Amino acid sequence: MTEVIEHSDNGKPEVEVVKVGESGSAVSVKVYQDVYHQVTGKTEQIRKRYSENLLIEYPEVEQLHYKIKQLCDVHNIVACNESVSIFHEKERKEQFTSFARFKAYNANAASPSLNIVLKYNFSIIPAGLQKPQEYVVTAMLSSRVAMYKKIEEDAPAFMRGQLVGFVAINTAEINVDYADYVIARGFVEAFDEWVKGCKKTPEIKWLSNIQKWSHVIPSTVRLIVAALISYFAFENVHSIFSDNQTTVQLAKFIVIYIGGGYISIAAAGAAGGLIEHSIDSYPILSYLKLNRGDNNLIDEFNGRRRLVLTKFLVGAIFTVVLGILSAKLERFL
Repeated sequence: MTEVIEHSDNGKPEVEVVKVGESGSAVSVKVYQDVYHQVTGKTEQIRKRYSENLLIEYPEVEQLHYKIKQLCDVHNIVACNESVSIFHEKERKEQFTSFARFKAYNANAASPSLNIVLKYNFSIIPAGLQKPQEYVVTAMLSSRVAMYKKIEEDAPAFMRGQLVGFVAINTAEINVDYADYVIARGFVEAFDEWVKGCKKTPEIKWLSNIQKWSHVIPSTVRLIVAALISYFAFENVHSIFSDNQTTVQLAKFIVIYIGGGYISIAAAGAAGGLIEHSIDSYPILSYLKLNRGDNNLIDEFNGRRRLVLTKFLVGAIFTVVLGILSAKLERFL
């Protein structure tokens, strides 16, 4: 806390001195202003994001911490502090003032982890200089499985499939506020090396390509069924609309093909939507495993693969059945 003292009656300070710190050390206002501008001066920022399907547990987080701290041996660091923040469901947050305190984190917590943020503040004196420079290193790690669960709980049902493809794309991110790019680049490269060494779920490229176009599946299925109905209706026009046919038979033809066509196209859209949802929601594992809630969520997520495959098969089979029924509508005449 800062306290300004020694003011004269006319409002002008007789002694321009401020007390700073817990010890109440007295420094001149000019020195205090210089320190303030030095600490809060403008800095540049470098950022790098990663979309790999990372499988992160506590040992990986600890390794990241040690990797960043190892850079302290390379630089002349005159002051530093750190904090670790964990974000859970329902906007709950836990913050630790050091990594040593984070080691006491309750691993039996039942709330899954959404993100973990490691933040470091360094005051570094570069080689050949005398003034320290301020650096802020922020590393954020995210759990895709926890984000997917949050979407299912918060988003309306008709939006979940579309949102899953856009949310939680980045699983890791590093930001460095810096004065010297070379020093900042060292932190980014250390983080990059750490990401490369993490366990990962291999990317399914063909699935990613299909997911980009999955939104057109319902309309495509509807179009195919409508085309089949139109084709077979056209094939039966000559036999129905002949001089020998009665008005009743003509009415049946119109009712069956219009009513049956409407029902078949609507059902085809539902089947296509089921296929789209199964493609968009296919579970590719990427997680943070820091507590019991994370373990339970990962087990639940693994069990969804069978359900998703079942949905896909049901949608595909239903689409084929609709195509067959579309070809047999004339049998109801």
